[in-house]
Amino acid sequence: MRYLLDKNVVRYALTGLHYRRTRPLSRLEIDALSFWRAAKMQDVSIFISAASFEILQPMKYREVQFFLNSVDVLFPTHYHTRWTRRIRETTGLTREDAAMIALGSFGSNAPGNILGTHALLTYDQRMINGYLDHFSVLKRRLQAMTAQLPSPFHQTTLPHLAKPDEILRRRAG
Repeated sequence: MRYLLDKNVVRYALTGLHYRRTRPLSRLEIDALSFWRAAKMQDVSIFISAASFEILQPMKYREVQFFLNSVDVLFPTHYHTRWTRRIRETTGLTREDAAMIALGSFGSNAPGNILGTHALLTYDQRMINGYLDHFSVLKRRLQAMTAQLPSPFHQTTLPHLAKPDEILRRRAG
């Protein structure tokens, strides 16, 4: 399984790592850290966006470097921009939210040997609702778009959107 972490999940995981010994953690910090630890123990692939990496990489905090050493970076591929635009047209989501969802479909790692992720994890309920409310239209639009694309892009799919605790409950149950 491949999971893409939205910036808010990354932020909660990092603040949880930083404050875990000095104060009680919030439910969101606990859930983000629990997902991250469970994924690493199960050898699941975790990705962050190139934009998140560019912000975090210069930071020299131990927690940040430890976190970055445990994740991979997902980069937009050729059809990412087109799909981002179509997601925005369909859902009315922000440019940033649409780009993250599109990255879950049209993103690849540095070697270019994967395409997309199985799920995008976020705490952004507005993003989740906008995506789910328009899921059937997005699915039809993606199928129409990918039918005309060369391999491997014709095989891309929509990522599942969920909160980290939802994924943990599914994997435990």
